[in-house]
Amino acid sequence: MGLGDILILAAVAAALVGALVFIFKNGGFSGGCGGDCAHCASRCSKADDERP
Repeated sequence: MGLGDILILAAVAAALVGALVFIFKNGGFSGGCGGDCAHCASRCSKADDERP
C-alpha cells in the first residue's frame, strides 16, 4: 500500500465523518417522515389529523 492509497483512504474516511456530522447536526437518522410516508404512514397520517 503506497502513499497514494493511504491518502485516498484518509479522504474517504474524512468524507464519511463529515457526512455523519452533517446528518447528526440536522436531525439525525430518526427525524420524521421527510415527506415520504411509505415507511411510516401511520405516524404521518396521525400528524395530518392533528393539524389545525
